[in-house]
Amino acid sequence: MPHPQVSAVLFDMDGLMIDSERLYTVATNEVLEPYGKSLTWEIKVDLMGRPAHESAARLIAATGIPLSVDELLSTMDKKLDRLFRTVEPLPGVIKLVHHLEKHKVPMAIATGSKKKNFLIKSAHLGHLFDCFSTNILCGDDPILEGKGKPDPTIFIEAAKMLGINTPEERKKVLVFEDGVSGVQAARAAGMEVVWIPDPELLNTLGDHNLDPSHQHSSMEDFDPGAWGLPPYDE
Repeated sequence: MPHPQVSAVLFDMDGLMIDSERLYTVATNEVLEPYGKSLTWEIKVDLMGRPAHESAARLIAATGIPLSVDELLSTMDKKLDRLFRTVEPLPGVIKLVHHLEKHKVPMAIATGSKKKNFLIKSAHLGHLFDCFSTNILCGDDPILEGKGKPDPTIFIEAAKMLGINTPEERKKVLVFEDGVSGVQAARAAGMEVVWIPDPELLNTLGDHNLDPSHQHSSMEDFDPGAWGLPPYDE
């Protein structure tokens, strides 16, 4: 069956563009270990893509650790500050982003990450993130009013950065996501979505009722020409 034809692209970031979800797991387990707890995928599924305060509150509720949200976030920030400075792009991402930029395809990033953390993660990856100019929407942006995925607001507002304002126009937007709440948010925004989940996420979910437009195991498998975007040169 042919894929829908699209004309603009939105990217999630953590675990989709860069290998930062793994670093969140490392840092979280360092915090949980003294309490005899660990971050299972059952818990992680519920945290992915959500704003930091909401994610922290859910982690505390799931594990019962004796920390406040602010205490947990402060401890995590110190650990993540070190780890984020070494994060690397995931396979296929640089190739696709550079290709879309070359062909002037409108694109933006819509991430639940705080702006401060985004700047740390991206500081050494200018060859990737400079392609987006100012079209980057972070989870703590006031325009979102605290609404995190699966609420569609982050994708609707990111599309507006590209001059896409109506439900009809949003049908021509393709979202790349790795998280469950992100797929739900993209669909709620009326957009197409390619889901690239971690294999462990799939194992944890088992049977699910998500409805992505398509699913890949890696960005390397994505064929832009099949979606009405400029095809790769080779």
